[in-house]
Amino acid sequence: MFSRLDNYILKAFIPTFFMCLLIISGIYIVVDLLQKLGEFVEMGGDALATGTRYYMYLFPVIVFQFFPAIILVAVSIVLVRLCKNREILAMQVAGISLYRILLPIFVVTVFMSFASFGDQEWLIPKFAEKLETLRQNSFSDNIQRNLLLDDKENNALIRIWKYNNKTQNMQSVFILARYENKKKKFTISADEGRWLGDNTWLLTKVVKHIYNERGKWVAPIQQIDSMEFESAITPADIGKIKLDPSLLNFEQLKELCKNEPDNPRNRVLFHSRIAYTLTHFVLLLLGIPLVVGFERLSRNLFLRVGLCVLICGIFYAMSFVCSNLGNTGMIHPILAAWLPIVIFGTVGLLFFDMMHM
Repeated sequence: MFSRLDNYILKAFIPTFFMCLLIISGIYIVVDLLQKLGEFVEMGGDALATGTRYYMYLFPVIVFQFFPAIILVAVSIVLVRLCKNREILAMQVAGISLYRILLPIFVVTVFMSFASFGDQEWLIPKFAEKLETLRQNSFSDNIQRNLLLDDKENNALIRIWKYNNKTQNMQSVFILARYENKKKKFTISADEGRWLGDNTWLLTKVVKHIYNERGKWVAPIQQIDSMEFESAITPADIGKIKLDPSLLNFEQLKELCKNEPDNPRNRVLFHSRIAYTLTHFVLLLLGIPLVVGFERLSRNLFLRVGLCVLICGIFYAMSFVCSNLGNTGMIHPILAAWLPIVIFGTVGLLFFDMMHM
């Protein structure tokens, strides 16, 4: 049973959480809407109906992506309000520790993490196919970004940062080829590539690293102006409407990993899905001490909220970098998924332990 203190904290937190949810989601939708304004203008009378359906399908994805950050921002705003009114000080004078004051927030975060899990497991997959079809048919500018393709015939992974379906040109290409024992055979980084036909791509401004069968790098680095690369991946394969693996539920993702065991992106997503359940608590451990834990940090409480937002940005940036390294096979998928959690979680525990209670 919640005490009167718990009810008071929760009554302050829950409305603030939903306010932050609507504001952050609204900002994301407005920015995305401005980016797609040209496509909506071209739709004419169908723009309103198409936009409504698109953002209705997209909303659960936005909520899942920003859920931990929304919780931290909402908690920060509530704690700033309590600090300004000296309510936390009054509670501590009454003999209530800061740990006890924060307990209802951590309890409700557990339930919200389950809600976030349910959003990803049931709600997002329900609309995934409709969202992806609408996105590629209505808003495609013939440009696909951040593609990861598995060339099974040549035992190679191909990462394409940008691909133009119309001109069949690639930009920023990375290729990882492997021996039968899964060790690196060679890697290729190219600024550009274009389709020549007959299962051949022409790559330009190429940097190639070669490895022996034990995975050891063999000098020297090869720098080539242009080279032809044979691949079973064709423009027709790239242009197909594919369901983004991030929209799949846990079981579908597990099955995808089983069907494509050599594709590290799927395994990174699989382990990231497990690690994501702790993200809510990691950000709270990092953010709460900055708001109420260190009195000498700053007298400006809103600056502390800004630091919380900055920490969120750093966390998401590191998660993005680790995921990209895992997707290209540079680091192990488990390490790519758990490294941000381990690093920021450790720092958060140290912060929490150092708070003035």
